Order: sequence, then C-alpha cells, then structure tokens
Amino acid sequence: MTTVAPRPEKEEAGGPRAMSRVLRLMSVLAQAPEGLSLTDLAAALHTAKSTLLASLKPLAADDFLVTEGNLYRLGPRAFRLAAEIGSAWSLPRTIRGYLRTLADRSGESAGLAVLDADMRRSVYVDVIESQRPVRYALKIGMSGPLHSTAAGRVLLAYQSEAYQAGALKSGKLAAITSRTTTDPQKLVQQLEKVRRDGYWVSIGESIEDSAAIAAPVFGPNGDILAALSIGAPSDRMQANLDMMREIILEVSAHASGRDPEGQKP
Repeated sequence: MTTVAPRPEKEEAGGPRAMSRVLRLMSVLAQAPEGLSLTDLAAALHTAKSTLLASLKPLAADDFLVTEGNLYRLGPRAFRLAAEIGSAWSLPRTIRGYLRTLADRSGESAGLAVLDADMRRSVYVDVIESQRPVRYALKIGMSGPLHSTAAGRVLLAYQSEAYQAGALKSGKLAAITSRTTTDPQKLVQQLEKVRRDGYWVSIGESIEDSAAIAAPVFGPNGDILAALSIGAPSDRMQANLDMMREIILEVSAHASGRDPEGQKP
C-alpha cells in the first residue's frame, strides 16, 4: 500500500509558515498606517493573493484588521495586543537567549551593556561568564569608560553629536592602559567606523592582555538600546577574530529583530 504525503500547501495553511506570514503582515501594515491593498500586501509578502486572502478574512473578522474599500489597516485588537506585549517587555529578559547563544557559540564570556548617560559609562546588566579556567571576568553591575571599552564605544557611537562631544572632551579621556585611545579626533574616527562596520574590537585598552568585541542592539525605532559583547584574553580573541565578528554581528542583528545583512542602520 502506498502512503501519500500531505501536500505542502495544505501544511502551510495553518502551520508555522502561515503564522509567520501573519506576523510579517502585521509588520508591513504597521509601516503603512494609511493602509495597503491586497495586491500591495501580496507583493510585499511575496505571497499569492488567494493564499493571503485566506489569512486576511479571519483577521478582519476578529478585528485584528479593518477594511475600507480595498485597503487593509491594523485594527483595534492588533493595537491592544501590541500594548499587552509591550507591557511584558524587559530588555535583559528579552535578550537573555541571545546572550546565551553568544556564550555558547564563542566559548567566551558574554555581556549585555547599557549606557549610563549621566556617568558616561557602560554598565553590564546581564552577563554569562565563560567556563574556561582563563577567561574574561564579567559581573552584573560592572561598568567601564565609554572611550576605552568595546561596549562603550558602540553605545557612544549611536548617541547625538552633542552627547558625543561632551563625552570626548580631552580632559576626561583617561589612559587606563598604555593602549587606551585618548585623542578625541581619533575617537571620532573610531565612532564613525563603528557606525560603518556595525561593531568594535577593543584590545588591551581597559585591561592588559584582555579584549572584547561588541555590537549594537537596536529598538524598533532604530535607537540603540544596548550593546552585546564577547570578552576574552587578547591572544584568544585575536586568534579567533573572524569567527567572533561573525557571531557578534549575527546574534546582535537577531536581537534587534533584523536580518543580519540589515543590522547597520
């Protein structure tokens, strides 16, 4: 007796792809508050109009969408759901899984740092330390100067020009080690490079023989929320730099809700 496998299109109708399509639909409509037609939505989602229409009808019936003529817009239940999701949001809790991925894939210590705007320092709000005997020591609450740390450089790079100018006053750029960059003009160039490349590597600038690589985590509106970092002894970091760069860029992009190729704003 021959067993016939289910047709892929039937699996899609109520399966993971259908769920993903609905979420992408919400995202597309959120960027088009005036509404989009079925044709426009099908083109944006790369989906056949007949397939998409099967999703639109129940969403409209449940008030997740509203229609006017041939246009579809987000409905009241979509905004209520967004508010409920927003109320449950916590940066460390949301990013924790990505932090674990960083630590597991790199084998090194991983941290999530945010900006202390008044003190002009980066502060770690979550960390996962490496299990290696010789490792980069990270603790929650640990802070560092913006000009000498990888996370600090990343956090500073996406602040306003006025804030950057205040943070880069030469009198405040202390030499933590012999490798610390203290020249304001050189630091401005480094911040430009962070924005261009989407990451920064700091080797021996805060702690001799230690290094870190960091990349930004962006919020929905494009503002920087935090920096993810990997820390390691400098020799190990330099020996594995290409791998570390690939990991930090990929994980930070996913933590920002972006495709890896689209992480840089």
